[in-house]
Amino acid sequence: MSACSFDRLLQLVDMKLDLDRQLEAYDHLDRCDICRDAVYEVSRDRDEAFFIYRMHRAEPSILQRSMITTA
Repeated sequence: MSACSFDRLLQLVDMKLDLDRQLEAYDHLDRCDICRDAVYEVSRDRDEAFFIYRMHRAEPSILQRSMITTA
């Protein structure tokens, strides 16, 4: 992989490359800051789908209030 290829990077993130292509992509990532940042951003964005975020300073739920008052 001598030139930047976003499709190839997506295949790397999706683990759809054979070993030789993975090694080529990793070699390219060692030399190319732009592609390395792109892989980081894509990986981070995809990982966000696995996390559930709570609102800060949200009111406690009714169940939590009843547990607090009965304790």
